[in-house]
Amino acid sequence: MASPPVLPPAVLRALRHLPAPLHPPLTLLMRAGMRWMDEGAPQLGAALAFYTMFAMAPLLLIAISVAGAVFGVEAARGQIVHEIQGVVGKEAAKSIEAMVESAWRHPDGLQAALIGGLTLLLGATGVFTELRRALNRIMHVEPDTSALGALVKARLTGLALVMGFGFLAIVSLLLSAALQAFSALMPGAVVLGTVLTLLEFAVSTAVLGLAFGALLRWVPDRAPRSGAVFAGALTCAVMFNLGKFLIGLYLSRASVASSYGAAGSFVVVMLWVYYTGQILLFGAAITADASEARGASAPSPSA
Repeated sequence: MASPPVLPPAVLRALRHLPAPLHPPLTLLMRAGMRWMDEGAPQLGAALAFYTMFAMAPLLLIAISVAGAVFGVEAARGQIVHEIQGVVGKEAAKSIEAMVESAWRHPDGLQAALIGGLTLLLGATGVFTELRRALNRIMHVEPDTSALGALVKARLTGLALVMGFGFLAIVSLLLSAALQAFSALMPGAVVLGTVLTLLEFAVSTAVLGLAFGALLRWVPDRAPRSGAVFAGALTCAVMFNLGKFLIGLYLSRASVASSYGAAGSFVVVMLWVYYTGQILLFGAAITADASEARGASAPSPSA
């Protein structure tokens, strides 16, 4: 097993001046940042964003289908598009909705339906092959020696995870509906509104943590330790929720969409997908370092 990155002596000396309880998390974050840079995460994220853009419509379509089995397709699609709109803005959300609408159209004839369904599954799961390569590199995992076996494993894992994300969408919709219904009972309670907002953030973080944790646990060719996965997934979920606000603020101030004309909505979505990929790869770096640190000795800040 590879040893975790060793922090420079100057950083270790600086950490000595901070309270002792802060040493482990700060050390982990800085080591993860070093790994993130050393393994070329920005370039890996760019490739991942490219593949994700082509897989986005099939991924959303399957998630909507699973959630729609409980809530109805229109309700599930409306809620998911609403969540996307809160992240990337109205115009970009319309572009994504148009992509899903185009993929939703049922082809005529059994043969066309089968071909369309197979293409849909290949598109939805293809991004997991690239994600597996990226996570293997960040986590220093040797890839499966069988190219065909690795491809089949990545596709099947991707399909299972997509179905699982559909289930998480159901859970998220149920909890959001419950919180909104409870809030409607007491519309004038300011304190209650604040509590419900915090609860909604906690629920969102928990659901996102499960999704990121599933990716970090099951996509690489070697599963990391459960405790390390928890640390990485929690970091991803918190960063995603914070980034949703910060990126939204940036996009509203920077006029990115208008700067690129007709391609503006596409660029906005690509930026958000790229940022999400970087969050996941940083979470993978945290997961790898937390897992490796248990089996390797490293200098402590107090040394």
